[in-house]
Amino acid sequence: MKAFALEAEADAVGVARVRPEWIYAEHANSPGAALPNVIIVLVQMDHAELATAPDPPSVVEVMRQYNRGTRVARAVADSIREQGYMAVPHGGPVGGPLVMVPAAIAAGLGELGKHGSIINRRFGSSFRLAAVLTDMPLDADQPDTFGADDFCQNGQVCSRACPPDAIGDAKQTVRGVEKWYVNFDRCVPCFNQTYGCGICVAVCPWSRPEVGPKLLQKMLRRLP
Repeated sequence: MKAFALEAEADAVGVARVRPEWIYAEHANSPGAALPNVIIVLVQMDHAELATAPDPPSVVEVMRQYNRGTRVARAVADSIREQGYMAVPHGGPVGGPLVMVPAAIAAGLGELGKHGSIINRRFGSSFRLAAVLTDMPLDADQPDTFGADDFCQNGQVCSRACPPDAIGDAKQTVRGVEKWYVNFDRCVPCFNQTYGCGICVAVCPWSRPEVGPKLLQKMLRRLP
């Protein structure tokens, strides 16, 4: 299924076992919510377009890639159903009953960054996600740790660039888990005003094609 997804426009694919805390309470009885596995699809954005954030070209590029991710998810779901299994696709920005960020982290697609988005070792944060919930028997991937979290401990590029100052410099305990936290009471009004913002993702050093690979090698050397 990974090979199929990659041939159907995906740039990376991961698999995870669905956890109850990833399902929105109001969608607990919706189609797919009880399925045990999730395939997460990653589609890369054009960083040159993303770098125009929060101007319209960035917004157009985000929606273009959400559409591509949705196409991939639907194609994967169709293929799974043809093989006799249940499959429910979901494209972004709304992932149906599923919170896609923690699922993508569990599926090995990256680490959570200070800006509240995932940092992938190859694509940085310059990508969008889609998902397919299914009962097809699949091998789950493992989380990928390559040093992005350590980098974010001292990095301040995204927090300084955030217009509403919504990105904190320290982790917080959220529902019993210590993690990077974005103040969405500050973020969302700016996000809505600009029809998507995206500045923090655009300025993230990991997202810059000429910088990300160098950071990866540097952080990998520091890992035990």
